[in-house]
Amino acid sequence: MASLLSPGDVRTFKRGRGTAVVVGLGLWAERQGRWIHIHMTGPDDSHTTVTNNPDSERFHRTLFRDLRRTLIREHCWEFGDAGVETEQKEVSSRFDPVPIRGEPLSATIIAERG
Repeated sequence: MASLLSPGDVRTFKRGRGTAVVVGLGLWAERQGRWIHIHMTGPDDSHTTVTNNPDSERFHRTLFRDLRRTLIREHCWEFGDAGVETEQKEVSSRFDPVPIRGEPLSATIIAERG
């Protein structure tokens, strides 16, 4: 019978050709002004945060999204839809039309091809 994992616990196990680690983290969210910070504590009193503020050095969209999902699944998310924007990947267009005769190239080609 496996024992329960508590915050701060560290265990290793074989994964493939190497070794992997399981770390028991304490995980919670707090609103700090307009933004939400998800806090993580682990072994050796380590503590870090990730935020949904895209202007912060602590912003990481996919990590925030995944931790938010975990908190929601475990009924530990008190902020409704806050943070939902991290579910959507911003896709920037790689197409930058070249203006010809005052129109974007694509519009010119479409007009010429009827």
